[in-house]
Amino acid sequence: MTEIDARDRQALGLLSETVTAELGPASVVAREVNRAYRSGRQADLRTASAAFDALPGWQRSRIGGDAARRAKRLKSRLLQGTARDWRDLPGGEERITIPSPPRFLRPKPQR
Repeated sequence: MTEIDARDRQALGLLSETVTAELGPASVVAREVNRAYRSGRQADLRTASAAFDALPGWQRSRIGGDAARRAKRLKSRLLQGTARDWRDLPGGEERITIPSPPRFLRPKPQR
């Protein structure tokens, strides 16, 4: 059996958390989505997809919106603090001055 790729499995984990929070852990949909997430098998994913599609449209929409918000929060948490702080390097406080290019390399003014 084929496996679900890593990115889809990560998204399925977020969906599993959201469905469980929304419908409760005893829900058939929550159990099927969680099973697909844990196993990573395509057959379980098809079963979970069918169970999720059986939900009313308003509920699918609400769960999808909640899952998207969870994904954005997770992404922002992962990206926090990834910027390099150059001040910890020797000479990190120094300013770099870039000289202007020679006159013959400057573009001619448009008339």
